[in-house]
Amino acid sequence: MLPFLFQSPNFTVPAFAFCLMLASLVGTYAVYRTAPARGLSQLAVLDLAIVGTLMAVVGGRLFHVFVEEPHYYWEHPWNVFKIWNGGWVSYGAFLGLGVGWISYLKIRHLDTLSYLDHMGLFSGPIVDFFVRLGCLSAGCCYGKPSPYSQYPWLLSLTFTSRSSDAGAKFPGIPLYPTQLYFMISAILIFFICYWIDRRKTFKGQVMMSFLMLYAVSRFSIEFLRGDVERGLYFGGAISTGQIMSLLFFFTTFGIYLYLRKAYPITKAPREAHP
Repeated sequence: MLPFLFQSPNFTVPAFAFCLMLASLVGTYAVYRTAPARGLSQLAVLDLAIVGTLMAVVGGRLFHVFVEEPHYYWEHPWNVFKIWNGGWVSYGAFLGLGVGWISYLKIRHLDTLSYLDHMGLFSGPIVDFFVRLGCLSAGCCYGKPSPYSQYPWLLSLTFTSRSSDAGAKFPGIPLYPTQLYFMISAILIFFICYWIDRRKTFKGQVMMSFLMLYAVSRFSIEFLRGDVERGLYFGGAISTGQIMSLLFFFTTFGIYLYLRKAYPITKAPREAHP
């Protein structure tokens, strides 16, 4: 694909870093514009976007460093700060976001669950979509070799640039387009969460639904991933991402059940008409 949007001896614009920035901007715009209709503060939403961007970058990077590649960074400690070279994990970003958002909302004494539902609906899938667009451009998070090279791009994708991870390890070989599968999944998750939001029965339902749906999609698509350096266990049967997906799903499902009981939404009964 296109690992670098612009490259010169003195200045380089990595596609993945650009897409991270784009994800933050588009997600921020979406939550800002839709906040008033939900009775939420636009100022608070902007603060959440700033806090979330910083904490997502830090959390995603630290998770990659300490979980996926600890030996490499032990030998090359200064590379921890070279995030433009890649190395970012979505589950670490979620953990960073959770800490940052909940801390901010508690300090400001705001309705934590209402804001989390709003951010989960209008920023979660959007950010996930653009992050995976960055993966597609950079050639990371690529799939296994695909036997369907004669079929359309939804079944195979070939990376030719050797400056990308996929192009360097599988040059000219058709691969499963896992990045596209993640992007399609993000779109589907948005519509499902939107449907849930219109019918939600308790606070926090949308955010927990988003997290569970993400975990399910991540677990499923991981079976087609070809970047084995992310960590494989039990003879290659399951990856680090899938283990995290299972933990993430059952944790959020438990929180889902707790919130359903603790924070129900009581709807006013309709007036009877003569």
